Amino acid sequence: MRIFFASLVLVVIFTLTFVPFYKVEAQQDQQEFVSTSIVISQFYGGGGNTGAVFQNDFVELFNRGSSPVNLNGWSTQYASTSGTEYFVTPLTNITLQPGQYYLIQYASNGAVGSLLPTVDLVAPPITNNAGNTFIPNLSGTTGKVALVNTVVRLPASTCPLSDPSIIDYVGYGQTASCSEGTRTPDSSNTTGGKRNSGGCADTDDNLADFTIGTPTPRNTVTPVSTCNLGANLQAGSSVNPGTVTPNSNTLLRVSVIPATTPPSTGITVTGNLTNFGGSASQQFFDNGTNGDVTPNDNIFSYQYTVAANATGGTFQATGVAADAQGRSVNVNFNLTINALPANDNPLLLGNPSNATSDILQENNYLLIKPQYSLSYNRSRGTSNWTAWRLDSTWIGSAPRQDDFRPDDALPAAWYHVTDSDYSGSGYDRGHMCPSGDRTRSVPDNSATFFMTNMVPQLAANNQGPWEDLESYSRTLAGQGNELYIYSGNYGTIGTIAGGNVKIPQYTWKVIVVLPNGENDLSRVNKNTRVIAIVVPNFTGTGLNINDVWRKYRTSVDAIENTTGLNFLSNVGMITQSVIERRRDTQ
Repeated sequence: MRIFFASLVLVVIFTLTFVPFYKVEAQQDQQEFVSTSIVISQFYGGGGNTGAVFQNDFVELFNRGSSPVNLNGWSTQYASTSGTEYFVTPLTNITLQPGQYYLIQYASNGAVGSLLPTVDLVAPPITNNAGNTFIPNLSGTTGKVALVNTVVRLPASTCPLSDPSIIDYVGYGQTASCSEGTRTPDSSNTTGGKRNSGGCADTDDNLADFTIGTPTPRNTVTPVSTCNLGANLQAGSSVNPGTVTPNSNTLLRVSVIPATTPPSTGITVTGNLTNFGGSASQQFFDNGTNGDVTPNDNIFSYQYTVAANATGGTFQATGVAADAQGRSVNVNFNLTINALPANDNPLLLGNPSNATSDILQENNYLLIKPQYSLSYNRSRGTSNWTAWRLDSTWIGSAPRQDDFRPDDALPAAWYHVTDSDYSGSGYDRGHMCPSGDRTRSVPDNSATFFMTNMVPQLAANNQGPWEDLESYSRTLAGQGNELYIYSGNYGTIGTIAGGNVKIPQYTWKVIVVLPNGENDLSRVNKNTRVIAIVVPNFTGTGLNINDVWRKYRTSVDAIENTTGLNFLSNVGMITQSVIERRRDTQ
Protein backbone atom coordinates (compact mmCIF):
# COMPACT_ATOMS: atom_id res chain seq x y z
CA MET A 1 0.00 0.00 0.00
CA ARG A 2 1.55 3.30 -1.05
CA ILE A 3 1.52 6.24 1.34
CA PHE A 4 -0.22 9.48 0.31
CA PHE A 5 1.10 12.89 1.29
CA ALA A 6 -0.59 15.17 -1.26
CA SER A 7 -4.15 16.38 -0.87
CA LEU A 8 -6.83 14.64 -2.94
CA VAL A 9 -8.77 15.98 -5.90
CA LEU A 10 -12.02 14.23 -7.19
CA VAL A 11 -14.67 13.95 -10.20
CA VAL A 12 -18.49 12.74 -10.42
CA ILE A 13 -21.35 12.19 -13.06
CA PHE A 14 -24.81 10.58 -12.60
CA THR A 15 -25.69 7.55 -15.06
CA LEU A 16 -25.89 3.87 -14.54
CA THR A 17 -22.33 2.68 -14.88
CA PHE A 18 -18.91 3.81 -13.74
CA VAL A 19 -16.96 5.57 -16.44
CA PRO A 20 -13.23 6.23 -16.07
CA PHE A 21 -11.98 9.80 -16.00
CA TYR A 22 -13.73 11.71 -18.74
CA LYS A 23 -12.69 15.00 -20.17
CA VAL A 24 -15.47 16.32 -18.00
CA GLU A 25 -13.05 18.29 -15.87
CA ALA A 26 -13.40 20.97 -18.52
CA GLN A 27 -17.15 21.17 -18.14
CA GLN A 28 -18.91 23.88 -16.20
CA ASP A 29 -22.27 24.03 -14.46
CA GLN A 30 -25.23 24.10 -16.83
CA GLN A 31 -28.39 26.14 -17.05
CA GLU A 32 -31.07 23.85 -15.73
CA PHE A 33 -34.08 25.27 -17.59
CA VAL A 34 -35.52 23.28 -20.47
CA SER A 35 -36.16 25.47 -23.53
CA THR A 36 -39.91 26.00 -23.88
CA SER A 37 -39.48 27.50 -27.35
CA ILE A 38 -36.54 27.20 -29.78
CA VAL A 39 -34.07 24.30 -29.70
CA ILE A 40 -31.28 22.93 -31.87
CA SER A 41 -33.08 20.04 -33.55
CA GLN A 42 -30.38 18.72 -35.92
CA PHE A 43 -26.69 19.11 -36.77
CA TYR A 44 -24.37 17.68 -39.42
CA GLY A 45 -20.65 18.34 -39.89
CA GLY A 46 -19.51 15.97 -42.63
CA GLY A 47 -20.49 18.19 -45.55
CA GLY A 48 -18.46 17.50 -48.69
CA ASN A 49 -16.13 15.00 -47.05
CA THR A 50 -15.47 11.53 -48.43
CA GLY A 51 -18.74 9.59 -48.34
CA ALA A 52 -20.71 12.67 -47.26
CA VAL A 53 -24.51 12.62 -47.39
CA PHE A 54 -24.69 16.35 -48.11
CA GLN A 55 -22.26 18.84 -49.63
CA ASN A 56 -22.60 21.33 -46.77
CA ASP A 57 -22.63 21.25 -43.00
CA PHE A 58 -25.87 22.43 -41.42
CA VAL A 59 -27.67 23.24 -38.19
CA GLU A 60 -31.43 23.00 -37.89
CA LEU A 61 -33.58 24.84 -35.32
CA PHE A 62 -37.12 24.01 -34.22
CA ASN A 63 -39.88 25.75 -32.28
CA ARG A 64 -41.07 23.11 -29.84
CA GLY A 65 -43.20 25.63 -27.93
CA SER A 66 -46.78 26.85 -28.28
CA SER A 67 -46.06 30.47 -29.24
CA PRO A 68 -44.35 32.18 -32.21
CA VAL A 69 -40.77 33.35 -31.59
CA ASN A 70 -38.92 36.05 -33.53
CA LEU A 71 -35.26 35.16 -34.13
CA ASN A 72 -34.05 38.68 -34.91
CA GLY A 73 -30.99 39.43 -32.77
CA TRP A 74 -30.35 35.74 -32.01
CA SER A 75 -27.42 33.63 -33.23
CA THR A 76 -26.02 30.15 -33.45
CA GLN A 77 -22.43 29.81 -32.27
CA TYR A 78 -20.01 26.97 -33.01
CA ALA A 79 -16.72 25.98 -31.35
CA SER A 80 -14.40 23.02 -31.82
CA THR A 81 -14.48 20.14 -29.38
CA SER A 82 -12.02 21.78 -26.97
CA GLY A 83 -12.09 25.31 -28.39
CA THR A 84 -12.73 28.54 -26.50
CA GLU A 85 -13.52 30.74 -29.51
CA TYR A 86 -17.15 30.63 -30.66
CA PHE A 87 -17.98 31.52 -34.28
CA VAL A 88 -21.15 33.64 -34.41
CA THR A 89 -23.83 33.27 -37.11
CA PRO A 90 -26.55 35.93 -36.70
CA LEU A 91 -30.06 34.68 -37.51
CA THR A 92 -32.51 36.43 -39.81
CA ASN A 93 -35.51 38.54 -38.86
CA ILE A 94 -38.03 35.72 -39.04
CA THR A 95 -40.82 34.63 -36.72
CA LEU A 96 -40.74 30.87 -36.25
CA GLN A 97 -44.18 29.41 -35.67
CA PRO A 98 -44.86 26.50 -33.27
CA GLY A 99 -43.71 23.28 -34.91
CA GLN A 100 -41.71 25.08 -37.62
CA TYR A 101 -38.09 24.30 -38.58
CA TYR A 102 -35.26 26.64 -39.67
CA LEU A 103 -32.26 25.46 -41.71
CA ILE A 104 -28.79 27.08 -41.60
CA GLN A 105 -26.14 26.14 -44.16
CA TYR A 106 -22.46 26.18 -43.17
CA ALA A 107 -19.29 25.53 -45.18
CA SER A 108 -18.46 22.64 -47.49
CA ASN A 109 -15.32 20.55 -47.78
CA GLY A 110 -16.00 19.54 -51.39
CA ALA A 111 -18.54 18.59 -54.03
CA VAL A 112 -19.45 15.27 -52.42
CA GLY A 113 -23.03 14.49 -51.42
CA SER A 114 -26.42 15.97 -52.23
CA LEU A 115 -27.33 19.63 -52.12
CA LEU A 116 -29.29 20.70 -49.08
CA PRO A 117 -32.97 21.53 -49.52
CA THR A 118 -33.71 25.26 -49.74
CA VAL A 119 -31.96 26.81 -46.77
CA ASP A 120 -33.32 29.65 -44.63
CA LEU A 121 -29.88 31.12 -43.95
CA VAL A 122 -26.43 30.74 -45.50
CA ALA A 123 -23.90 31.38 -42.75
CA PRO A 124 -21.92 34.52 -43.71
CA PRO A 125 -18.11 34.68 -43.51
CA ILE A 126 -16.72 35.53 -40.08
CA THR A 127 -13.35 36.82 -38.91
CA ASN A 128 -11.69 34.94 -36.07
CA ASN A 129 -9.34 36.19 -33.36
CA ALA A 130 -6.36 35.63 -35.64
CA GLY A 131 -7.83 37.90 -38.31
CA ASN A 132 -8.71 35.11 -40.76
CA THR A 133 -12.02 35.30 -42.66
CA PHE A 134 -13.96 32.13 -43.49
CA ILE A 135 -17.34 30.39 -43.32
CA PRO A 136 -17.39 28.10 -40.28
CA ASN A 137 -16.99 24.35 -40.79
CA LEU A 138 -18.56 22.03 -38.24
CA SER A 139 -16.49 19.03 -37.24
CA GLY A 140 -17.81 15.82 -38.72
CA THR A 141 -17.23 13.93 -35.47
CA THR A 142 -17.17 16.15 -32.38
CA GLY A 143 -17.88 19.78 -31.56
CA LYS A 144 -20.14 22.26 -29.75
CA VAL A 145 -23.14 24.25 -31.03
CA ALA A 146 -25.00 26.90 -29.02
CA LEU A 147 -28.26 28.75 -29.67
CA VAL A 148 -27.94 32.22 -28.14
CA ASN A 149 -30.50 35.01 -27.76
CA THR A 150 -27.94 37.70 -28.70
CA VAL A 151 -25.28 38.11 -31.39
CA VAL A 152 -22.61 38.73 -28.74
CA ARG A 153 -19.90 36.06 -28.83
CA LEU A 154 -19.97 33.71 -25.87
CA PRO A 155 -17.15 34.08 -23.31
CA ALA A 156 -13.81 32.50 -24.19
CA SER A 157 -14.26 29.27 -22.29
CA THR A 158 -14.24 25.60 -23.13
CA CYS A 159 -17.67 25.42 -21.49
CA PRO A 160 -19.70 28.65 -21.10
CA LEU A 161 -22.97 26.99 -20.04
CA SER A 162 -23.48 29.36 -17.13
CA ASP A 163 -23.95 32.25 -19.60
CA PRO A 164 -27.62 33.35 -19.33
CA SER A 165 -27.87 34.17 -23.06
CA ILE A 166 -27.70 30.48 -23.99
CA ILE A 167 -31.10 29.09 -25.01
CA ASP A 168 -29.90 25.63 -26.05
CA TYR A 169 -26.55 23.84 -26.29
CA VAL A 170 -25.31 20.61 -27.84
CA GLY A 171 -21.97 18.94 -27.20
CA TYR A 172 -21.58 16.13 -29.71
CA GLY A 173 -18.85 13.49 -29.80
CA GLN A 174 -17.14 11.80 -26.86
CA THR A 175 -14.29 14.33 -26.63
CA ALA A 176 -16.51 17.44 -26.59
CA SER A 177 -15.39 19.54 -23.63
CA CYS A 178 -18.91 20.79 -22.91
CA SER A 179 -22.47 19.54 -23.20
CA GLU A 180 -25.90 19.67 -21.62
CA GLY A 181 -25.73 16.62 -19.42
CA THR A 182 -23.95 13.80 -21.22
CA ARG A 183 -22.40 14.40 -24.66
CA THR A 184 -23.68 12.40 -27.64
CA PRO A 185 -21.68 9.69 -29.43
CA ASP A 186 -19.44 10.76 -32.32
CA SER A 187 -21.09 11.63 -35.60
CA SER A 188 -19.46 11.00 -39.01
CA ASN A 189 -19.51 11.94 -42.70
CA THR A 190 -22.65 9.85 -43.07
CA THR A 191 -24.38 10.66 -39.78
CA GLY A 192 -25.52 13.68 -37.81
CA GLY A 193 -27.49 14.33 -34.65
CA LYS A 194 -31.28 14.55 -34.69
CA ARG A 195 -33.37 15.59 -31.67
CA ASN A 196 -35.82 12.87 -30.75
CA SER A 197 -39.59 13.07 -31.21
CA GLY A 198 -39.27 15.31 -34.25
CA GLY A 199 -37.49 17.95 -32.17
CA CYS A 200 -39.86 17.87 -29.20
CA ALA A 201 -37.62 16.01 -26.72
CA ASP A 202 -35.72 18.20 -24.26
CA THR A 203 -34.41 16.96 -20.92
CA ASP A 204 -31.20 19.04 -20.93
CA ASP A 205 -29.22 15.87 -21.58
CA ASN A 206 -27.72 15.69 -25.07
CA LEU A 207 -27.27 11.93 -24.99
CA ALA A 208 -30.91 11.35 -24.03
CA ASP A 209 -32.31 13.98 -26.39
CA PHE A 210 -30.40 13.18 -29.61
CA THR A 211 -29.94 10.14 -31.83
CA ILE A 212 -26.95 9.88 -34.15
CA GLY A 213 -28.12 8.71 -37.57
CA THR A 214 -28.76 9.68 -41.19
CA PRO A 215 -29.36 13.46 -41.42
CA THR A 216 -32.69 14.66 -42.86
CA PRO A 217 -32.58 18.49 -42.95
CA ARG A 218 -35.87 20.39 -42.65
CA ASN A 219 -36.66 24.05 -43.33
CA THR A 220 -39.41 26.62 -42.85
CA VAL A 221 -41.55 25.07 -45.62
CA THR A 222 -41.39 21.59 -44.11
CA PRO A 223 -44.81 20.65 -42.66
CA VAL A 224 -45.06 21.78 -39.05
CA SER A 225 -44.73 19.22 -36.27
CA THR A 226 -46.36 20.54 -33.12
CA CYS A 227 -45.31 19.05 -29.82
CA ASN A 228 -48.45 19.38 -27.65
CA LEU A 229 -46.22 20.08 -24.67
CA GLY A 230 -49.20 20.92 -22.51
CA ALA A 231 -49.93 17.22 -22.13
CA ASN A 232 -46.37 16.41 -21.06
CA LEU A 233 -44.41 16.85 -17.87
CA GLN A 234 -40.98 18.36 -18.67
CA ALA A 235 -37.82 18.61 -16.57
CA GLY A 236 -34.12 19.45 -16.75
CA SER A 237 -31.27 19.03 -14.29
CA SER A 238 -28.09 20.76 -13.15
CA VAL A 239 -25.16 20.12 -10.82
CA ASN A 240 -23.39 23.09 -9.22
CA PRO A 241 -20.45 22.75 -9.04
CA GLY A 242 -20.07 19.96 -11.56
CA THR A 243 -16.54 19.10 -10.42
CA VAL A 244 -15.88 18.58 -6.71
CA THR A 245 -13.34 17.28 -4.23
CA PRO A 246 -13.99 14.83 -1.37
CA ASN A 247 -15.74 16.19 1.71
CA SER A 248 -17.34 19.06 -0.24
CA ASN A 249 -20.89 19.96 -1.29
CA THR A 250 -22.64 20.19 -4.62
CA LEU A 251 -26.19 21.35 -5.33
CA LEU A 252 -28.35 19.02 -7.43
CA ARG A 253 -31.35 20.75 -9.01
CA VAL A 254 -34.27 19.66 -11.17
CA SER A 255 -36.48 22.32 -12.77
CA VAL A 256 -39.92 20.99 -13.65
CA ILE A 257 -42.36 22.43 -16.19
CA PRO A 258 -45.80 21.18 -15.16
CA ALA A 259 -48.20 19.80 -17.74
CA THR A 260 -51.33 21.88 -18.39
CA THR A 261 -53.80 19.43 -19.96
CA PRO A 262 -54.78 18.29 -17.42
CA PRO A 263 -52.77 20.42 -14.97
CA SER A 264 -50.05 18.68 -12.97
CA THR A 265 -50.53 18.33 -9.23
CA GLY A 266 -48.50 16.63 -6.53
CA ILE A 267 -45.15 16.94 -8.34
CA THR A 268 -42.27 15.03 -6.76
CA VAL A 269 -38.61 14.51 -7.68
CA THR A 270 -36.42 11.62 -6.55
CA GLY A 271 -32.87 10.68 -7.49
CA ASN A 272 -30.87 7.47 -7.48
CA LEU A 273 -27.52 8.53 -5.99
CA THR A 274 -26.12 5.09 -5.26
CA ASN A 275 -23.31 5.38 -7.79
CA PHE A 276 -21.45 7.69 -5.46
CA GLY A 277 -22.66 6.48 -2.09
CA GLY A 278 -26.05 8.18 -1.76
CA SER A 279 -29.60 6.94 -1.45
CA ALA A 280 -31.37 4.98 -4.17
CA SER A 281 -34.50 7.08 -3.64
CA GLN A 282 -33.31 10.49 -2.48
CA GLN A 283 -36.10 13.06 -2.17
CA PHE A 284 -35.52 16.50 -3.71
CA PHE A 285 -37.06 19.57 -2.07
CA ASP A 286 -39.03 22.63 -3.20
CA ASN A 287 -39.67 24.08 0.26
CA GLY A 288 -36.72 26.39 0.85
CA THR A 289 -34.59 23.72 2.55
CA ASN A 290 -31.75 21.41 1.48
CA GLY A 291 -30.33 24.04 -0.88
CA ASP A 292 -33.67 25.06 -2.39
CA VAL A 293 -33.83 28.84 -2.86
CA THR A 294 -37.50 29.67 -3.50
CA PRO A 295 -40.29 27.46 -2.16
CA ASN A 296 -42.99 26.21 -4.53
CA ASP A 297 -41.34 27.40 -7.77
CA ASN A 298 -41.07 23.89 -9.25
CA ILE A 299 -37.28 23.91 -8.91
CA PHE A 300 -36.41 20.95 -6.70
CA SER A 301 -33.03 20.82 -4.95
CA TYR A 302 -30.82 18.59 -2.86
CA GLN A 303 -27.51 19.61 -1.27
CA TYR A 304 -25.26 16.56 -1.52
CA THR A 305 -22.08 16.11 0.53
CA VAL A 306 -19.36 14.07 -1.13
CA ALA A 307 -17.79 11.57 1.26
CA ALA A 308 -14.29 12.33 2.52
CA ASN A 309 -13.09 8.95 1.23
CA ALA A 310 -14.96 9.12 -2.09
CA THR A 311 -13.39 7.38 -5.04
CA GLY A 312 -12.24 9.61 -7.86
CA GLY A 313 -13.84 9.19 -11.24
CA THR A 314 -16.75 10.18 -13.41
CA PHE A 315 -20.15 8.75 -12.51
CA GLN A 316 -23.70 8.99 -13.78
CA ALA A 317 -27.05 8.70 -12.01
CA THR A 318 -30.66 9.40 -12.84
CA GLY A 319 -33.62 11.20 -11.34
CA VAL A 320 -37.35 11.07 -11.96
CA ALA A 321 -39.87 13.91 -11.85
CA ALA A 322 -43.48 12.72 -11.54
CA ASP A 323 -46.95 14.15 -10.96
CA ALA A 324 -50.11 12.77 -9.42
CA GLN A 325 -51.62 12.30 -12.88
CA GLY A 326 -49.19 9.44 -13.59
CA ARG A 327 -46.83 11.37 -15.89
CA SER A 328 -43.06 11.18 -15.36
CA VAL A 329 -39.83 12.24 -17.01
CA ASN A 330 -36.25 11.06 -16.45
CA VAL A 331 -33.30 13.41 -15.94
CA ASN A 332 -29.55 12.82 -15.67
CA PHE A 333 -27.05 14.39 -13.29
CA ASN A 334 -23.39 14.76 -14.25
CA LEU A 335 -20.87 14.98 -11.43
CA THR A 336 -17.08 14.57 -11.44
CA ILE A 337 -14.94 13.83 -8.37
CA ASN A 338 -11.28 14.69 -8.89
CA ALA A 339 -9.00 12.43 -6.86
CA LEU A 340 -5.72 10.70 -7.24
CA PRO A 341 -6.08 7.09 -8.35
CA ALA A 342 -5.45 4.58 -5.60
CA ASN A 343 -1.76 3.69 -5.12
CA ASP A 344 -0.63 6.35 -7.59
CA ASN A 345 0.61 9.44 -5.78
CA PRO A 346 3.25 11.17 -7.94
CA LEU A 347 4.41 13.25 -4.96
CA LEU A 348 5.07 10.23 -2.75
CA LEU A 349 8.81 10.92 -2.78
CA GLY A 350 8.42 14.66 -2.21
CA ASN A 351 6.84 17.96 -3.26
CA PRO A 352 9.86 19.83 -4.73
CA SER A 353 8.63 23.34 -3.92
CA ASN A 354 6.07 22.64 -1.17
CA ALA A 355 3.39 23.85 -3.59
CA THR A 356 -0.09 24.30 -2.13
CA SER A 357 -3.60 24.94 -3.45
CA ASP A 358 -3.61 28.37 -1.74
CA ILE A 359 -4.66 30.86 -4.44
CA LEU A 360 -2.41 33.47 -2.84
CA GLN A 361 0.60 31.30 -3.78
CA GLU A 362 0.14 32.27 -7.41
CA ASN A 363 3.68 31.35 -8.46
CA ASN A 364 3.69 28.02 -6.64
CA TYR A 365 0.08 26.90 -7.06
CA LEU A 366 -0.59 23.16 -6.75
CA LEU A 367 -2.86 21.49 -9.29
CA ILE A 368 -3.60 17.81 -8.74
CA LYS A 369 -5.12 15.85 -11.59
CA PRO A 370 -5.79 12.12 -11.80
CA GLN A 371 -2.99 11.86 -14.38
CA TYR A 372 -0.31 14.16 -12.90
CA SER A 373 0.36 16.97 -10.42
CA LEU A 374 2.07 20.29 -11.05
CA SER A 375 3.21 23.54 -9.48
CA TYR A 376 1.89 26.39 -11.64
CA ASN A 377 3.66 29.73 -11.92
CA ARG A 378 1.25 32.51 -12.86
CA SER A 379 4.03 34.96 -13.68
CA ARG A 380 5.60 32.51 -16.15
CA GLY A 381 2.42 31.07 -17.68
CA THR A 382 3.90 27.57 -17.27
CA SER A 383 4.52 25.05 -14.53
CA ASN A 384 7.56 25.19 -12.25
CA TRP A 385 7.49 21.40 -12.26
CA THR A 386 5.16 18.56 -13.22
CA ALA A 387 5.19 15.16 -11.50
CA TRP A 388 3.69 11.82 -12.50
CA ARG A 389 4.13 8.12 -11.87
CA LEU A 390 4.60 5.71 -14.77
CA ASP A 391 4.24 1.96 -15.00
CA SER A 392 2.88 -0.37 -17.67
CA THR A 393 -0.74 0.04 -16.45
CA TRP A 394 -0.73 3.60 -17.82
CA ILE A 395 0.17 2.41 -21.32
CA GLY A 396 -2.64 1.33 -23.65
CA SER A 397 -4.08 1.89 -27.08
CA ALA A 398 -5.84 5.25 -26.71
CA PRO A 399 -4.97 7.51 -29.67
CA ARG A 400 -3.26 10.87 -29.27
CA GLN A 401 -6.03 13.45 -28.78
CA ASP A 402 -4.24 16.70 -29.78
CA ASP A 403 -6.97 18.69 -28.03
CA PHE A 404 -4.73 21.49 -26.74
CA ARG A 405 -6.85 23.79 -24.56
CA PRO A 406 -6.82 26.23 -21.61
CA ASP A 407 -6.96 24.74 -18.14
CA ASP A 408 -10.16 25.85 -16.43
CA ALA A 409 -8.83 24.45 -13.14
CA LEU A 410 -6.82 27.66 -12.75
CA PRO A 411 -8.48 30.51 -10.83
CA ALA A 412 -10.85 32.39 -13.13
CA ALA A 413 -9.08 35.75 -12.68
CA TRP A 414 -5.74 34.41 -13.95
CA TYR A 415 -4.69 34.47 -17.58
CA HIS A 416 -5.53 31.13 -19.18
CA VAL A 417 -2.94 30.22 -21.81
CA THR A 418 -4.53 29.09 -25.07
CA ASP A 419 -3.38 26.87 -27.90
CA SER A 420 -3.15 29.87 -30.23
CA ASP A 421 -0.73 31.63 -27.85
CA TYR A 422 2.04 29.40 -29.25
CA SER A 423 1.05 29.92 -32.91
CA GLY A 424 3.83 31.46 -34.99
CA SER A 425 6.18 31.61 -32.01
CA GLY A 426 8.73 29.17 -33.42
CA TYR A 427 8.36 26.98 -30.34
CA ASP A 428 6.64 23.62 -29.88
CA ARG A 429 3.93 23.14 -27.30
CA GLY A 430 6.24 20.97 -25.25
CA HIS A 431 4.55 18.41 -23.00
CA MET A 432 5.89 18.02 -19.49
CA CYS A 433 3.85 14.87 -18.79
CA PRO A 434 4.00 13.21 -22.23
CA SER A 435 0.97 12.18 -24.22
CA GLY A 436 2.64 8.80 -24.71
CA ASP A 437 2.76 8.18 -20.95
CA ARG A 438 -1.02 8.41 -20.67
CA THR A 439 -2.60 6.11 -23.27
CA ARG A 440 -4.64 3.90 -20.95
CA SER A 441 -7.82 5.78 -21.94
CA VAL A 442 -8.93 8.71 -24.07
CA PRO A 443 -9.63 10.89 -20.99
CA ASP A 444 -6.15 10.16 -19.59
CA ASN A 445 -4.51 11.12 -22.87
CA SER A 446 -6.68 14.20 -23.29
CA ALA A 447 -5.62 15.48 -19.86
CA THR A 448 -2.04 15.83 -21.07
CA PHE A 449 -3.15 18.52 -23.56
CA PHE A 450 -4.06 21.16 -20.99
CA MET A 451 -1.86 24.19 -21.63
CA THR A 452 -0.70 24.10 -18.00
CA ASN A 453 1.19 20.95 -19.06
CA MET A 454 3.07 22.82 -21.82
CA VAL A 455 6.18 24.96 -22.02
CA PRO A 456 7.66 26.62 -25.15
CA GLN A 457 10.32 24.18 -26.42
CA LEU A 458 12.58 24.31 -29.42
CA ALA A 459 11.81 21.48 -31.83
CA ALA A 460 15.44 20.32 -31.51
CA ASN A 461 14.82 19.90 -27.78
CA ASN A 462 11.23 18.65 -27.72
CA GLN A 463 11.58 16.26 -30.66
CA GLY A 464 15.19 15.36 -29.89
CA PRO A 465 16.66 14.34 -26.51
CA TRP A 466 13.41 15.16 -24.69
CA GLU A 467 11.38 12.71 -26.75
CA ASP A 468 14.25 10.21 -26.65
CA LEU A 469 14.09 10.07 -22.84
CA GLU A 470 10.29 9.85 -22.91
CA SER A 471 10.51 6.78 -25.12
CA TYR A 472 13.25 5.25 -22.97
CA SER A 473 11.10 5.78 -19.85
CA ARG A 474 8.25 3.83 -21.39
CA THR A 475 10.70 1.08 -22.28
CA LEU A 476 11.75 0.87 -18.63
CA ALA A 477 8.09 0.72 -17.55
CA GLY A 478 7.51 -2.10 -20.03
CA GLN A 479 10.41 -4.02 -18.46
CA GLY A 480 8.67 -4.25 -15.08
CA ASN A 481 9.62 -0.94 -13.49
CA GLU A 482 7.68 1.95 -12.03
CA LEU A 483 9.04 5.47 -12.44
CA TYR A 484 8.54 8.61 -10.39
CA ILE A 485 9.14 11.47 -12.81
CA TYR A 486 9.54 15.22 -12.37
CA SER A 487 10.04 17.64 -15.25
CA GLY A 488 10.31 21.39 -15.42
CA ASN A 489 12.15 24.43 -16.68
CA TYR A 490 14.14 27.44 -15.55
CA GLY A 491 15.62 30.66 -16.89
CA THR A 492 14.03 33.09 -19.33
CA ILE A 493 15.15 34.01 -22.85
CA GLY A 494 12.00 35.85 -23.99
CA THR A 495 8.22 35.70 -23.97
CA ILE A 496 5.28 34.78 -26.19
CA ALA A 497 1.52 35.34 -25.89
CA GLY A 498 1.90 39.09 -25.37
CA GLY A 499 4.25 38.51 -22.45
CA ASN A 500 1.96 36.05 -20.69
CA VAL A 501 4.24 33.03 -21.29
CA LYS A 502 7.97 33.03 -20.61
CA ILE A 503 10.31 31.01 -22.83
CA PRO A 504 12.59 28.87 -20.64
CA GLN A 505 16.34 28.79 -21.11
CA TYR A 506 16.59 25.15 -20.04
CA THR A 507 14.30 22.18 -19.46
CA TRP A 508 15.13 19.45 -16.95
CA LYS A 509 13.89 16.03 -15.88
CA VAL A 510 14.44 13.79 -12.82
CA ILE A 511 13.42 10.10 -12.89
CA VAL A 512 13.52 7.61 -10.01
CA VAL A 513 13.42 3.99 -11.24
CA LEU A 514 12.09 1.18 -9.01
CA PRO A 515 11.09 -2.40 -9.79
CA ASN A 516 7.33 -2.87 -9.53
CA GLY A 517 6.22 -3.48 -5.97
CA GLU A 518 4.62 -2.01 -2.87
CA ASN A 519 5.81 0.39 -0.17
CA ASP A 520 7.75 2.40 -2.73
CA LEU A 521 9.08 5.05 -0.38
CA SER A 522 10.71 2.48 1.87
CA ARG A 523 12.24 0.70 -1.13
CA VAL A 524 14.31 3.67 -2.29
CA ASN A 525 17.90 2.96 -1.29
CA LYS A 526 21.48 3.91 -2.13
CA ASN A 527 21.44 1.66 -5.19
CA THR A 528 18.23 3.09 -6.66
CA ARG A 529 18.75 4.38 -10.17
CA VAL A 530 18.06 8.09 -10.63
CA ILE A 531 18.25 9.76 -14.05
CA ALA A 532 18.63 13.54 -14.34
CA ILE A 533 19.06 15.63 -17.48
CA VAL A 534 19.20 19.33 -18.35
CA VAL A 535 18.62 20.30 -22.00
CA PRO A 536 19.30 23.79 -23.39
CA ASN A 537 16.28 25.43 -24.98
CA PHE A 538 18.08 27.93 -27.16
CA THR A 539 20.10 27.86 -30.36
CA GLY A 540 23.87 28.09 -30.65
CA THR A 541 24.55 25.19 -28.27
CA GLY A 542 24.90 22.42 -30.84
CA LEU A 543 21.53 21.00 -29.77
CA ASN A 544 20.33 18.65 -32.48
CA ILE A 545 17.05 16.88 -33.10
CA ASN A 546 19.03 13.64 -33.44
CA ASP A 547 20.71 14.04 -30.04
CA VAL A 548 20.19 11.25 -27.50
CA TRP A 549 19.16 12.01 -23.94
CA ARG A 550 22.34 10.55 -22.43
CA LYS A 551 24.32 13.47 -23.85
CA TYR A 552 22.61 15.78 -21.32
CA ARG A 553 22.94 13.79 -18.09
CA THR A 554 23.66 15.57 -14.85
CA SER A 555 22.95 15.05 -11.13
CA VAL A 556 19.88 15.88 -9.10
CA ASP A 557 22.07 18.04 -6.86
CA ALA A 558 23.06 20.16 -9.86
CA ILE A 559 19.41 20.80 -10.77
CA GLU A 560 18.55 21.60 -7.16
CA ASN A 561 21.43 24.08 -6.89
CA THR A 562 20.23 25.90 -10.01
CA THR A 563 16.46 25.87 -9.41
CA GLY A 564 16.21 25.99 -5.61
CA LEU A 565 13.93 22.94 -5.67
CA ASN A 566 14.24 20.04 -3.22
CA PHE A 567 13.56 16.65 -4.80
CA LEU A 568 13.03 13.38 -2.91
CA SER A 569 12.51 15.23 0.37
CA ASN A 570 10.56 12.29 1.82
CA VAL A 571 13.47 9.91 1.26
CA GLY A 572 15.88 9.36 4.16
CA MET A 573 18.59 12.01 4.28
CA ILE A 574 21.57 9.67 3.88
CA THR A 575 20.01 7.79 0.96
CA GLN A 576 18.88 11.07 -0.59
CA SER A 577 22.39 12.52 -0.35
CA VAL A 578 23.94 9.52 -2.08
CA ILE A 579 21.53 9.16 -5.01
CA GLU A 580 21.14 12.89 -5.67
CA ARG A 581 24.85 13.54 -6.13
CA ARG A 582 25.36 10.54 -8.43
CA ARG A 583 25.27 10.98 -12.20
CA ASP A 584 23.56 8.13 -14.09
CA THR A 585 25.89 6.04 -16.26
CA GLN A 586 23.63 3.22 -17.51
